[in-house]
Amino acid sequence: MKKVYEVSDEKALEQWLASTFIVSAAANSEELYSSVTPIKQATLYYVPNSSELVFCAHHHTIDGVGVLLFWHNFLEALSSPVQDIKFGDETTRLVPTIERVLGYPEKPSQELRDKATALFMSWAGSILGIGPISQVGAAPSGKCQNSELVFIQGVTTAIAAVCVGKNISVSAAVHAAYIQAIAKHADPNSKLSEYVTATQFNLRPYLSEPYNSSKYAASVFYTPLPYKADLPMSFWDLTKPLTEYYRTSFKGNPEMLEVKGQFTRALCAAVETPEFLANPVPKDALVSSLGTVKRYVQREYDTDVKVKDIKVGVDIVMGMSMFFYYTYPWSLNGGMAIKEKLCGNSASDADQLRHAGAAFGFVHQTRTNSFFISTK
Repeated sequence: MKKVYEVSDEKALEQWLASTFIVSAAANSEELYSSVTPIKQATLYYVPNSSELVFCAHHHTIDGVGVLLFWHNFLEALSSPVQDIKFGDETTRLVPTIERVLGYPEKPSQELRDKATALFMSWAGSILGIGPISQVGAAPSGKCQNSELVFIQGVTTAIAAVCVGKNISVSAAVHAAYIQAIAKHADPNSKLSEYVTATQFNLRPYLSEPYNSSKYAASVFYTPLPYKADLPMSFWDLTKPLTEYYRTSFKGNPEMLEVKGQFTRALCAAVETPEFLANPVPKDALVSSLGTVKRYVQREYDTDVKVKDIKVGVDIVMGMSMFFYYTYPWSLNGGMAIKEKLCGNSASDADQLRHAGAAFGFVHQTRTNSFFISTK
């Protein structure tokens, strides 16, 4: 199929800019987020009252790490503006499929399709696993809320030191703490003997230049990958297989990278069927690590732009919650995105986030937030 790209004229560009770059009179990003209307396309907000920028985009056009890379590009352009911008070559920067980037054939072999199908069925045949008490799937959902937990620098350093000493990854430790939290507040009617999920993996580290760089920020280079654990299991026992899962699922495993594309197609095809949509919605959160943010966003750009803080949030559409975590600049941050009216009791998804922090034995704080970056 051939598509024709029309280069926008000056009037069309002005109309696009007016609809996608908005100066907000809100007091801060939290107030903006609580009142903003659903977007039709990627939109950037400037909140002068708090010196904040808010970027909202659909997840099918950009992923979490892509958003961080977008900020890097934007702040570089802000600090060193290009004087002569020419349009017309946008099509040359369209993102190719990940199979093409990795050099895999676009039509997979039957053996590969069988492996992907088996991997998909290992997940689809096991859901639902353990989950918290929730009204998801049984009550109308409300607005999305994002709760945040922040460990101070000293605590973050201590967590990292313990993980290094025990040869476990920080991602595994955080994920294990979350599993312990939902096990403590599990719905007694859920499958208490098994935890089942599909964690989100960032695939950019396995791509060649320039696809692993900010030049391709506006892309979706992540993939879900099934994970199961028998319960009950102690925190430290959970960290061992989770560390292997995070460290070896894709690193040094080109076969899994090739299976990934077909697995995603099987997943997308399944979730669009009436049979799948009729099934109960999983009550546990999708887990996603954004890693160390300073790998993607600098603290300063030239001498005029200084990044004070970065916060990440997700709007949930289908009712499932999402748990994401990252380090910035020296503090471990955890976020839980939930829908209002879906929590069955006080052990809500936001409470799970608190208990995940308690699993480490640390003090924490929570607040509502959205995608935003603070500049000075």
